[in-house]
Amino acid sequence: MITITIFALAFFSFILILIIGYVLLKKNKLIFPNLALFLMDSFHSILLRIFLLIGSEDTFYRVGIEFYNKYYENAFKKTKKRVLILPHCLRDTKCPAKLTPNGVECIFCNRCKIGDIIKVAKENGYKVYIVPGSTFLKRILKEEKPEAVFGVACNRDLFYGMNMLSRKGIPSQGQPLLRDGCINTLVDVDELITRLKSL
Repeated sequence: MITITIFALAFFSFILILIIGYVLLKKNKLIFPNLALFLMDSFHSILLRIFLLIGSEDTFYRVGIEFYNKYYENAFKKTKKRVLILPHCLRDTKCPAKLTPNGVECIFCNRCKIGDIIKVAKENGYKVYIVPGSTFLKRILKEEKPEAVFGVACNRDLFYGMNMLSRKGIPSQGQPLLRDGCINTLVDVDELITRLKSL
């Protein structure tokens, strides 16, 4: 009986810490940031299971993305060699661009906003890749050896990408899609461009 009581107290304390941490994250404050990073990097699957008791899987990923963005913001700003990873699903369904070994090569046809994003990114020192999947990211990391990565993706893919980068010690920033589904997806272009210019 004592063991169950201790477990229940520990569990509710952990839930309370999660809630307080989330509220502080929304106020741009991190409590015990290095401990939080260690837990997020190493025990994200356990944290997800616990989080599912009080929220949704998608909310967990959004909180994780917000955490990584806040934790790595200053380190990201100090980097020079950066890449921007865009998902190919942002393209128009009639996009004439072709897939190459370096990802999709935008031809700036103005059927979607990718061309506008690329122009701003390049003006701000990013090398840009439009990729069809996460295996491209691994190859880009190996070949480019960037100091930092800015990713755009659905919540799940973005969280796992940022988690992988964090475990490699590479500062990252992420912009979640507003609408996902692997075709005709949508990102807040104005917010993305603002962030690319400010970081």
